Amino acid sequence: MGVEHGVLCVGCCWALMAALFALGAMSIGWMAFVAALLAIERLAPWKAAATRTIAVALVALVVLGLAVAVVPERVPGLTVPSSMGTGMTMQEAP
Repeated sequence: MGVEHGVLCVGCCWALMAALFALGAMSIGWMAFVAALLAIERLAPWKAAATRTIAVALVALVVLGLAVAVVPERVPGLTVPSSMGTGMTMQEAP
C-alpha cells in the first residue's frame, strides 16, 4: 500500500513538488506562502470557497508575472531601468 500511495502522490503532484522546489531555491518566503495556501486549501472546512479563492489569486499572480515578462513598461508600480546610465564602471585605484 505504501508504494502504491507514493506512486499516486508523485504522479498527481509532481508539478507542485517541482514548483515548490524551484520556489525554495529562489525564495523561502514565497515557498512558505504557497505552501500555506495549499495547506489552507486542503485543510479548510470550506474547501470549495478556499479552492476558488486561491485559484483566482494564483491566476492573477501568473498574469502579473507574464505582464512583467512581456510588457514591463505597462505594469503599474514597476520601475523599468533605462538603457542609458545603467552600466556601472569601475575606477582604477590611484
